[in-house]
Amino acid sequence: MAKLALGSILGRAISVVTVPILSRIYSPADYGMLSVYTSLVFILQPIMTLRYLVGIPLPKRDEMALNVFALSGLLLMFFTPVLAVLLGLFGPQMLGLLSIPELAPWWWLVLIGVVATSLAELLNLWATRQRAYRLIATNSIVIMIYGESVKIILGLLGGNTFGLLFGQMIGQSGGIFRFSRAFAEDFRRIPKVVTLRRLRYVARYYWAYPAFRLPSQFLLAFAVQAPLLYTAGLYGVDVAGQLGMALLTLALPVNLIGGAMGKAYYAEIARLGRSRPAEILATTKKVQQHLFLIGIVPTVVLMFFGPTLFTFAFGAKWLDAGRYAAVLSTYTLLQFTSAPLMQLLNIFNRQGMFLIFGLGRVALILSLFWVVLHLKISVDSYVRAYGVIMTTFYAIITGYVFLLASRAKRIR
Repeated sequence: MAKLALGSILGRAISVVTVPILSRIYSPADYGMLSVYTSLVFILQPIMTLRYLVGIPLPKRDEMALNVFALSGLLLMFFTPVLAVLLGLFGPQMLGLLSIPELAPWWWLVLIGVVATSLAELLNLWATRQRAYRLIATNSIVIMIYGESVKIILGLLGGNTFGLLFGQMIGQSGGIFRFSRAFAEDFRRIPKVVTLRRLRYVARYYWAYPAFRLPSQFLLAFAVQAPLLYTAGLYGVDVAGQLGMALLTLALPVNLIGGAMGKAYYAEIARLGRSRPAEILATTKKVQQHLFLIGIVPTVVLMFFGPTLFTFAFGAKWLDAGRYAAVLSTYTLLQFTSAPLMQLLNIFNRQGMFLIFGLGRVALILSLFWVVLHLKISVDSYVRAYGVIMTTFYAIITGYVFLLASRAKRIR
């Protein structure tokens, strides 16, 4: 965990340093387009592999894990031309329905972003299986340097929206060549160990991933990204850019430390296995306690000094982003401490709960959208209501995870 956290911290530190520069190069409208682009990539990405790739760390033998890897790669190869045709033919109309026609010229960049991000996640999970924490940590730094450098250079050259979108794509898809080289020896075994019979076997054995994890991941991505899409459509891309900047800043600790701990936590509890629930429960408690201690101080600071900090760091035009960050800081703390623990559901084969949580979250978000649309409430009230809903949601997740681990311990 320390290795992954250090790599993520250094990588995100680069992002933190560059945000004040980028916020003065690009406008809130540009960041609004970035928020919409990122939302579409994350909503479409789960479909590309049907989430089979999540099972890569689980088999005891590398031979079967390589079959899961190959199955995920074949699905990615199949869905790539399908998505290309759909975006090429209907992309502008779809974006027009979302009230964001400004993104229509960049549909091809959405396609590249979805494919590259999927491939990067596939390779990253193989690295997680091999417990190559140092490589993952180093990659976190390198891809952030590449992505942020591209944003700055293209922005100074007048790239405007394209500079942000292209740099984001580079940052999200980084590591493909590094991971491919590092595990080339493993991947050379694929023709020898991957067979049609084994592919069918792993497809059936991990059927819960496309049946439950795919729709739950899709719903999760939709629930996470829909507020930005909705904000852009209802309040305009400028307001979406302000909210996007707030969420981007709040997501730094979540992605920085929470994401790194989530990967290591998954690898370690997968090693322990279901037969050692007492150790899993102890590890889960320790991880959440550490995350809470890390997150509580910046949360309190943002609650009281959010607008002041944002205008000082990013410029006076980002005052609204600071106000939104102050309102959403409590929800982000609970997300920071509980989201990594959801990997426990993989270990105890509770794939259906991903779907239930996803449906619940989408229902809450759509209910909020309905209220906003019919009552015509202000954007400030909308952001406050969103914060309350998400705080409640992550509190429920925390309670369920510990209930599941405790129950497994008692049964054992």
